[in-house]
Amino acid sequence: MRSVVLTGASRGLGAALFQALQADGARVYGLARTFTAEQELLAAQRPASVWLRAGDLGDTGSGVPAPDGLGLAGGGLPSGAELAAFVGDAGPDDEVVLLHNAATVEPIALAGDLPPAAVLAAVNLNLVAPILLTNLFLATFRASRARLRIVYVASAAAHRAYPGWATYCATKAGAEAFMRCVGEAAGAPCEVEIIDPGAIETQMQRTLRDLGAGLPGHARLVERHQVGDIGDPSMVAKGIVQRHFPPLVPLAENNAAAA
Repeated sequence: MRSVVLTGASRGLGAALFQALQADGARVYGLARTFTAEQELLAAQRPASVWLRAGDLGDTGSGVPAPDGLGLAGGGLPSGAELAAFVGDAGPDDEVVLLHNAATVEPIALAGDLPPAAVLAAVNLNLVAPILLTNLFLATFRASRARLRIVYVASAAAHRAYPGWATYCATKAGAEAFMRCVGEAAGAPCEVEIIDPGAIETQMQRTLRDLGAGLPGHARLVERHQVGDIGDPSMVAKGIVQRHFPPLVPLAENNAAAA
């Protein structure tokens, strides 16, 4: 069995990943501020395989350790107990995945015109929350017999300077750097994958087109949209599931093949 904790599960690529993963047979724990009526109905119909948790991931709480010592008290992040309850008693043939998708592209403005409150909110959601949630995930499942994986949805903006997107570029680069470190050294054996799905026609893309007028590169964004050079979320999500979530092979079969 594959159990996936998915952030930003209710909109854009996250909603498409939510649909593709559960349709592929995975158990999915969706984290988002709100959920669609269809997602809530699905959770009611499939309580064993579809879980939803409403909360603001950018709200990282008071900084006070949670009672279990694994995370922080308050805020929008789940607790270690919640993650453990979702996964249950996973064995060596099972896989537990943390799929980081949630992010915000705002504020969109040149340095010097950035609203401080919006910068702080973006840093919390795009950088602090993935770090804390990854740490919580690894601490919670340190003794688990299941295969652990972390999949981070990256962006080309982490490696290029886009005028007006400085906060987004910086936070995506920081989170990607953290994930690379986790891949090299974590407190529990864990595979880390960083994937860049490319430009996708989501609310984020619409926000960039709507709020970025006059900024360098904006005309190119509009042109790509006009010629259909922006990926469809459903098709991109299906491709991600096919490439990065292949059918699970029992551990005994892997060992036999290696021998």
